[in-house]
Amino acid sequence: MILRTSYFMFRRMLRGYLGMIILLITPLALITVLGMIAGNAVDALGVPVMNGVALTMVLGFQLYGGFYTMEYVRDDLISSKKWRMYSLPYQAHQHAFSILFTCTVFSALQGTVMVFFTRWVYGVDWGNMVLVLIVLLTLSMLSQLVFLVLVLGVKNYKSAERLGTAYGLVSMALAGVWFPMPDTGVLGFLSSYGNPLSLGQNAVYALMVGESMDKVVINLGILIAASVAMVMVATYIGRRKLA
Repeated sequence: MILRTSYFMFRRMLRGYLGMIILLITPLALITVLGMIAGNAVDALGVPVMNGVALTMVLGFQLYGGFYTMEYVRDDLISSKKWRMYSLPYQAHQHAFSILFTCTVFSALQGTVMVFFTRWVYGVDWGNMVLVLIVLLTLSMLSQLVFLVLVLGVKNYKSAERLGTAYGLVSMALAGVWFPMPDTGVLGFLSSYGNPLSLGQNAVYALMVGESMDKVVINLGILIAASVAMVMVATYIGRRKLA
């Protein structure tokens, strides 16, 4: 049943043109513009700046992919139209899982499209593609779970939206997207390991430059652990909200 509803959810998401424009077309446009500005410049390790631009845009927009889950859960299970779902011989938590699963895969697929596009068009060397896609999928899952917790746990939907936006902005700020962060102290730790974007960047950048797999495993492991923690929180809140 869940796989069948996930199939219909996927088809439904394909009709969400605005979401694809914001979360797929926009980052590709930004990559193109910023890549043109960067030109053939390289960073301190000799890695093309274009690689860093693509990495930040692809992973950064995964943070906002959680809006998919937030919107569909609100529309189907929380809004005034929820009676249609509750009238079916199909439990609400099953539909919530279907939404979470489909949105995770859909958002990761959008990131995958961007990865291959930048590889073929701009020559970005992503390293081991299988591991890159695993990082994408894990980051997508974590973001969907964060937004699921917000939409279930915050009474006012507008407030949940604002908190979701803040989640993305704070993560990008801590990752040093707009300005450099300190290398030491609490901010240094948060900049390196205390936000999902930095964890994803650490793992993928290690693949790009051929660093030790230990760095990939550690950062990916933290992302997975954070996802497991969010699953437990979402399950607890969901049992009360969707009962």
